[in-house]
Amino acid sequence: MKNILLAALTGVLLAISWPTYGFPLFLFIAFIPLLLAEYNLRQDKRSKRKIFGLAYLAFFIWNVAATWWIYNSTALGMWFAEIVNTLLMTLVFLLYHVIAKRASFTSSMLFLACLWIGFEYFHLQWQFSWPWLNLGNGFATFTSWIQWYEYTGTFGGSLWVWIVNISIFKSILLYHQHKEKTIMYRAAVKNCLLIIVPIIISFIILKTYEEKGDEVEV
Repeated sequence: MKNILLAALTGVLLAISWPTYGFPLFLFIAFIPLLLAEYNLRQDKRSKRKIFGLAYLAFFIWNVAATWWIYNSTALGMWFAEIVNTLLMTLVFLLYHVIAKRASFTSSMLFLACLWIGFEYFHLQWQFSWPWLNLGNGFATFTSWIQWYEYTGTFGGSLWVWIVNISIFKSILLYHQHKEKTIMYRAAVKNCLLIIVPIIISFIILKTYEEKGDEVEV
């Protein structure tokens, strides 16, 4: 039950982060509950089946809450999009779980971030393209935070989200292992900087931007 609640919490955090009414700051902690649930079950003999179920629950909540409005066009299309997109996300996370059972923390986390961004890129290329839930798009209504997208594209935002989630997740594991409060203090400072510094850079880019060319009234 604890792991089910953790998975559901990830779905809720992703949902309340998403445009147009969400607040994207929650994206930086959204994957941590699901990562903790996966970590709790890593040594379970039936872990693959359980991780599949937990990941599907988390991503289904996110998909339905963020893209239910497709129903206004077609009910069948909405459910097809929700079920298939949730399945694809779940398979990505399940593959991470398989690797995490065999690799080091750093290697498995790097694999997860690269695999997820690779999945997002793939989602832009095929006939069933559905990139609205690419993580970098979660900042769509907070463009003052992401002016640096002109250099990285939305994939830079996806990487930003994963870096912070992984950093906080690592700090939680270290704290449970060593029980030292200084670990959490250092983690709080480091992760606040990981969030704030890109936003400051974005504001600088925004404030120093100058239009070029002739002004046209439309």
